[in-house]
Amino acid sequence: MMFREESIVARAKQVLDVDDKSQSNLKKNFHQRIIKYHPDKCGSEYAEEAKVLIEAYQVLRGRANPLNCRLLEDKKLVASLLSQGMKPVELGIKYEDWLKENFYGFVKPNTDNSANVKTNRRNSKIKNKTGL
Repeated sequence: MMFREESIVARAKQVLDVDDKSQSNLKKNFHQRIIKYHPDKCGSEYAEEAKVLIEAYQVLRGRANPLNCRLLEDKKLVASLLSQGMKPVELGIKYEDWLKENFYGFVKPNTDNSANVKTNRRNSKIKNKTGL
């Protein structure tokens, strides 16, 4: 299973055509692609694609939190930047949601009022003995 943060990073790598082993060509690939989609060169119709490229670059450089990247979550927009026939990585589950789904039963707050009743009885007995 892939968590959402990992899957967004994987999408960023897909968009900039960077493999997992080496990110040495990250800057080169970014510059090649941004020139292709830059609004100053190609018009404003490719503005969203350019924003996706910038977002992907920032994620891979560690300047942006993957969970704050809304453009990389857009499947159609990311697919438009990939090679033909390539599908974007499916987005995973958020880590917090996974924890809730799998471990909520262990950390679930006690909703049983009998414990509170016992504590209140004990405190009232102590008050009665001390005369408070």
